[in-house]
This record gives sequence, structure tokens and C-alpha cells, in this order.
Amino acid sequence: MGCDGGSIPKRDELVKQKQRKAKVDQNILNRVHWFSCALSKKALSSPVVSCGLGKLYNRDAILEFLLDRTAYGDGDLICKHIKSLKDVVTLQLELNPSFSEAQSASLTNHDQEPISRYICPITMKEMNGKHRFVYLDTCGCVMSEQAMKEVPSKTCIKCTKPYEAVNVIVLNPRAEELEAMELALLEKQARIAAEKKEKKKAKANKKELEFMNGADSKLLDSTTSSSSKRKLDEATTTDSHKHKKQHTTTTTTTATLSSTHSLTAAVAAKVAEQMAVNASRQKSSAIQSLYNNGRVSKENFMNR
Repeated sequence: MGCDGGSIPKRDELVKQKQRKAKVDQNILNRVHWFSCALSKKALSSPVVSCGLGKLYNRDAILEFLLDRTAYGDGDLICKHIKSLKDVVTLQLELNPSFSEAQSASLTNHDQEPISRYICPITMKEMNGKHRFVYLDTCGCVMSEQAMKEVPSKTCIKCTKPYEAVNVIVLNPRAEELEAMELALLEKQARIAAEKKEKKKAKANKKELEFMNGADSKLLDSTTSSSSKRKLDEATTTDSHKHKKQHTTTTTTTATLSSTHSLTAAVAAKVAEQMAVNASRQKSSAIQSLYNNGRVSKENFMNR
């Protein structure tokens, strides 16, 4: 087998072996995740936002994506869970005083260690991927995980706003943490949707109750108005009857008095007439001829 120009095959050439995963340089990954926008791949610049999965974006890129979801080729794969600006939180980042714009060009130079634009406000550590950073979705304050552990509190160390454990979001989490964060994000979105549905239902019930109360009030007002009107009509009718009765009584009394006065006048006239007749009789010449002031003037056959 020698000197014939042949070659001896190796074992890996004869036996199929499982392919090994290509190792990725961690420094390159850190530069991609911590120094550039996950969507536009441009350098991070304020304002910076983050989603529930801890990815970092430029706010301008998110706005462009929401206006046109085809603006970036892999947008639906990277941030398909972002439906509106409510799904992202604007981060309150602490600027690194050692950073300068001239050093931003070092991102393309893999031989030079880049300087992060942002640092932890408590420990002053750079946000470059070598240290774990977290943010609070209640206020957006960003700090290192070490600072949060060293100063345990129920309020934000930077702005003193209260928060719970579920409000702590890890920035650029590990692969094993990402799955758990995706499940937590789905649960949060489902809970928010259920709360919105309950609020909408409560609002509809409130409107319906107000409408029913308004209808009952109108019905009560109309009933009260009808009752009042009926009572007013009855009172008016009663008063009219009273006035009519009083007028009738007054007319009857007047007629009775007038009749009485007429009768009295007739009787008086008749008496006066009789008296006049009597007076005329007394003054009759035949009677007076019989008497001459009580003296008999001459005896005759009439007064004998």
C-alpha cells in the first residue's frame, strides 16, 4: 500500500458522524444584542424601547414597523408580538460619561473593545453584555441585576416607584430564559385582554343601567305629571262646580228676594187701594149730606 500513489482514508471519512454546531463568537453576539437595534440593526440611540422579551429597539424603528410591517424583511419573525406602542416600554437609561460619538465607529472594528453608551446608575457598570441588566416595566428604569439584588426593595431604586416581581424584565435573556419569558408574555397578554373585556362589559352594563334608570325616571315623571294634571283637573272641576253652585244659589236667592219684594209691593198696593176706596167713601157726598158736622140741618124722611 505504499508508493502506489494511493491514500489512506481517515475514520471520519468512512463513518458518518453527527455534525457539530458552529460556535459563534460571544463578543460578536454581545455587539449585536447590546449595541444595535434588534429590528433595524442600527446603533442604539435614544429613545430606546424594549418589549416583554427583553429585546432592545430604537423607537423610530418600531414606529416604522407598526406603520408598515413589511418595512423590515424579518420584522414579523423578530417582533411579531408587538401590535402597538403599548407593547413596548421606553427605557430610562443612564448615559456613560466615558462614551463619545467618535467611539461609536468601534462597533465595526472587531479588534477593538467597544465602549457602551449606557451604564448602570448604581454600580456604574457598562451595559455591554458582560453583566446582566434588567428593567422595570412600571417605570422603564434600567439597572444591573447585581444592583437590584444588593438593594432589595419593593420600590425602584432610581425613581422609588413601587413594583412587583413580575414587573422585572431581563434584557437580552439566555435561550433557556427566553422560553419562560415567552410563556409569561402570552399569559400577560391574555390577562390584559380579559381585563379589557371585563371593563368593556362593565361599561356596557353601566350604560344599560343608566338607560333603564333614565327610562324609569321619565316614566315616573310622566306618571307624576299625569297624576298631578288629573288632580289639577279634578280640583278645577270641583272649583267650577262650587262656583256654579254658588252662582245658582245666589241666583235663586236673588230671584226669591225679588219675588218676595214683588209680592210685598202687590199687597201694599192693594192695601193702599183699599184705603183709598175707604177714604173716598168717607168723603162721599151722599154720606156727607146725612150729617153736617154732627148737626141735623132739617128733619126729613131720610133722617127721621
